[in-house]
Amino acid sequence: MFIEPKIPIKTLSDYVLELSDFFIDNPDEQTPWEKVFCQQAYRHYYLPLNAIRNHGVIQRGLQVNFFKGLTHTVDWGAGPGTASLALAQIPEIQEQHLIEKSITAKKTFEDLQTHLKRPAVTTDLNLKNKNIPYHKSLLVFSYSLTEMKSLPDGWNEFEAIMILEPSTQQDGRRLNEFRKQLIDQGYFIWAPCIHQNACPLIQHSKTDWCHDRFHVKAPDWFLKLEQYLPFKNRTVTTSYLLARRTKPTKDLSQSTRLVGDSMNEKGKTRQLICRGEQREFLTWMHKTVEAQTLPRGELIKIPADAEPKSNEIRVKTPIATDE
Repeated sequence: MFIEPKIPIKTLSDYVLELSDFFIDNPDEQTPWEKVFCQQAYRHYYLPLNAIRNHGVIQRGLQVNFFKGLTHTVDWGAGPGTASLALAQIPEIQEQHLIEKSITAKKTFEDLQTHLKRPAVTTDLNLKNKNIPYHKSLLVFSYSLTEMKSLPDGWNEFEAIMILEPSTQQDGRRLNEFRKQLIDQGYFIWAPCIHQNACPLIQHSKTDWCHDRFHVKAPDWFLKLEQYLPFKNRTVTTSYLLARRTKPTKDLSQSTRLVGDSMNEKGKTRQLICRGEQREFLTWMHKTVEAQTLPRGELIKIPADAEPKSNEIRVKTPIATDE
């Protein structure tokens, strides 16, 4: 989704910085779609990066068969429709509804709708729609809940829910509140969690939060753009949840999720994992085994000969990520 700009790269970089400053200074405000700097920065910079985030989360979902049987999507606070564009690649999706209250956003990104499946775009903030088969539908919040205080009325009518939020400490830990709400309403978490118990990062830490990391393969013009920016994006992160009314169909009882990056410490390498309520680290002791660098967010199976010690699971043989 990298769309090469028709304006000078330096001008675009100024727009990106202006929108970045807006997000930092006004974290709870609505995106200023009516501003030219926002339209240009979003189309050429934020949209492709958010598309990578959405594609990454979708791949996590495909890994556990999350999208099986879902034929409709409803994208709440769709903006340019980034999440919907990513979901359009799933063969089973037949129809896509985008809800965005900004008329300007709707008109500005109309050209992208040609890539969607039977799109229906509306500015009416209402989840009640007789044309939506809720038992086969996915409700999507892609970077829209961060601008809201609560989930909109009717959210719990849907079979499946996909939420992406900024990978900040505040938004990541707040997402856990929605996780509890989902479970209380009878939903099952399919990813990133492989269990329905309390989140160990919240239970045992006042600072940790769950987020995933995806690599960015950018064209040359985008790399030139980043030369004018104080931030670079070789990888992007996001906090996310995938939930359904039905129980997960893939048995992950023997699997573990890598929820931290590899950390080299004195005498050992550790990586935060999640498989239940305990806060645990996969650990390679340098004197006994060569450390591995495993991608954050992947599912793995811990070898039977791994040795538990305190909050560490000490590895003795190589680990492979799940297929």
